[in-house]
Amino acid sequence: MTWRPRSSPAGFFGIGATLVLGFATLASLLFAIRQAVGFGMFVALLVALICGVFGLTILIFTYGYFTLRYRFERQALVVRWLGRQEAVPFAKVDGIFAGPRLGQAVRVRGLNWPGYHVGVGRTRGMGVVRYYTTTSNLDDVALVVTPAATYALSPADPTGFRQELIRRVEESNEVEGAEAEPNGRSFPPVLRDATFPLLLLASLALLAVSVGYVSLKWEGLPETIPLHFAADGTPDQLGAREEVFRVPGIGAAIMIANLGLGLALYARERAAAQMLWAASVVVQLLVLVATARILH
Repeated sequence: MTWRPRSSPAGFFGIGATLVLGFATLASLLFAIRQAVGFGMFVALLVALICGVFGLTILIFTYGYFTLRYRFERQALVVRWLGRQEAVPFAKVDGIFAGPRLGQAVRVRGLNWPGYHVGVGRTRGMGVVRYYTTTSNLDDVALVVTPAATYALSPADPTGFRQELIRRVEESNEVEGAEAEPNGRSFPPVLRDATFPLLLLASLALLAVSVGYVSLKWEGLPETIPLHFAADGTPDQLGAREEVFRVPGIGAAIMIANLGLGLALYARERAAAQMLWAASVVVQLLVLVATARILH
């Protein structure tokens, strides 16, 4: 039996924000390609890149909102969100309560949108609380208490959900080894991993410096410039000065690809995802060095 979460404005917010950022990305790119190479083009390209990255991130979390599910399986309540799932064995449920039992407003360390909360909080009465809710109204929340943590959920029918859960808990028999522990943490750790925003910002900053450096040097560049150098430092490949933007362009493509791959891999291979994001920073640094060498 699968329960859908309560509807909230978060879905419209996510769709609207994605469309706005997508439009801003497209408009910035169109503006950039109509500008003469210089500071104006640099700013437009930077805005397009930032809007594109944030638009992709919001799109991913919007997908998570629309696919959030609470499912009753044979021996456990399973919460599914963004391709991850966490099992709460019925045998480990100590209590089932209505949301007001929390005693305070929703406070989450993780994803916080209007009417959409996924993450971890802490209350005086319930201790650690893991939120998978699509509402900020505690009257629409069901609390599932276990020794490890309290789970805050927001099924469309919280009363019916609690009644069904109580029935299943009462009927369940604890069988040693029959139920697996949760398949993952309460929510994707990427939401609380500081390396993700830090490495992303570092990549963006280095890429911005590369494009900005090209823009500042543009007016003084000849029509033909060296694009590659031999081992002894002499140029062995020439090209039009417009081709200098190819280097930051490759860096931007690698950064976006690593961002998407890292988010996809993080749930199963955290170290690999972090290496991809760190590699993006290294690539942007190499792009900056290569750009400076070409324009020097």
